[in-house]
Amino acid sequence: MLMKKIIMLCFLGLIVLSNSLGQDQEGTIFLTMEEAISRALSQNNMIRASEYGLKKAHWDRVNAWTQFLPNVSFNTMMTRIDNQTYALRDFRRYLPPEIRDQIPQTVFQQTYFSSFDVSVPLFNSALINNLSISRANENMAHHLNKSTRENIIFQVIGGYLNVLKAQEIVDLQKEYLDLSRRNFEKAERLYNAGRYSKTEVLRWKVELQQQKSIVVNNASMLRSHLTNLKRLLNIENPNLVEIEGQIPEQLRKESDLLGHMSDEDILNLIPTDDEQLIHANSALSAAESGQQTSKYLYRNSYMSYLPNLSASYSYAWFENNTLALDDYSPQTFLINFSIPVFTGFQNLSNVKSAYYDYRRSQEEFRDQLKETRYYLTETINGILNLRTQLELSKANAEFTEHNYRVVAQQKEEGLVSNIDFIDAKLNLQNAKLEEINVQYDFISAMVELYYLLGRIESILE
Repeated sequence: MLMKKIIMLCFLGLIVLSNSLGQDQEGTIFLTMEEAISRALSQNNMIRASEYGLKKAHWDRVNAWTQFLPNVSFNTMMTRIDNQTYALRDFRRYLPPEIRDQIPQTVFQQTYFSSFDVSVPLFNSALINNLSISRANENMAHHLNKSTRENIIFQVIGGYLNVLKAQEIVDLQKEYLDLSRRNFEKAERLYNAGRYSKTEVLRWKVELQQQKSIVVNNASMLRSHLTNLKRLLNIENPNLVEIEGQIPEQLRKESDLLGHMSDEDILNLIPTDDEQLIHANSALSAAESGQQTSKYLYRNSYMSYLPNLSASYSYAWFENNTLALDDYSPQTFLINFSIPVFTGFQNLSNVKSAYYDYRRSQEEFRDQLKETRYYLTETINGILNLRTQLELSKANAEFTEHNYRVVAQQKEEGLVSNIDFIDAKLNLQNAKLEEINVQYDFISAMVELYYLLGRIESILE
């Protein structure tokens, strides 16, 4: 009996343990950069909104075509007049009975009317122009969808790199925090042995507190970058996100290729022709489509001056006091021609409003084109500067690390002061931080360049 209870408790314990392990695995999401981008493209709210906008533009264009199709409707109504009005209208009651029966009844207190109506536009210039507007809107939606997709990829790669960079900095700072703690503990031991002064112990204590503050600050930045990455990936807050601990290989390869290009070749990456740049940059393509839509809307404002021609046909049953539809059934065919003569200057004001809206869109597009060129120039200038700084930071990190080892050895031998040792340690720490910052800044600048040139997805290939 006791053995059965023990077996049962062990079995329950295994179930609880397996459940807890499953929750840990469910709660933590491990992501490579490709997996992060893939998740963002399927889960990000802006991507979904852009896809809905694309579908809306498609159905708006379908709707523009349907305006040319006939409209068919069935209409019915019932009318009942009051007793007094019915008595006034039914003159048959005032006639003798022998005459009254010979005259058909034409007035009913309760009547029904039903009809089938068909109408079709024969000429409507506004409907024709709406086809061009819907086509331009659909084209703009395609470019906006692509621009949104590229922008999310750009943000995810940037967010991913920010998390990697913050993790590296935190790990580096923790190493120096551990070193500062050991140096402080050693200083306390030497002070207790009478070999260190109180001032030297306090210096190491201040150094330790400074390192603690730096670690806490960088850990906060890491949490912020993780939160931003989870927002882009549409991951709920309770879930944990862990990523690879190194820069993705494809980004390293691309940065190496860019690093070995000449300055002239890098500068030539910017298209000299505006059409090439617009074709490459999805945001500019969307803005150009928006300008085209504004042009069609301006043209559409003139359509209010043109005539409209339509046709309609009606088949009806009415003037009956039953629902049997057994009374006479008139058929009506109508051609309607209308042309505006005077509308209180509404047409003129609409034309002027559409014209200035079109001119505004032109100026905004030109400014966006110039701004994109400016950003491209600034990005390439940054890449050229960072490439030089990258070599310098590597050489400086190598030098300061060698110097720190020499000073540390001299410190053990009592040949240098505690201040010199701290300075050497801080110089090495700053050199490594500078190397990390420059390396990530160079890769981020490369990603931004590819984004502006519409080549962001080539990084993933």
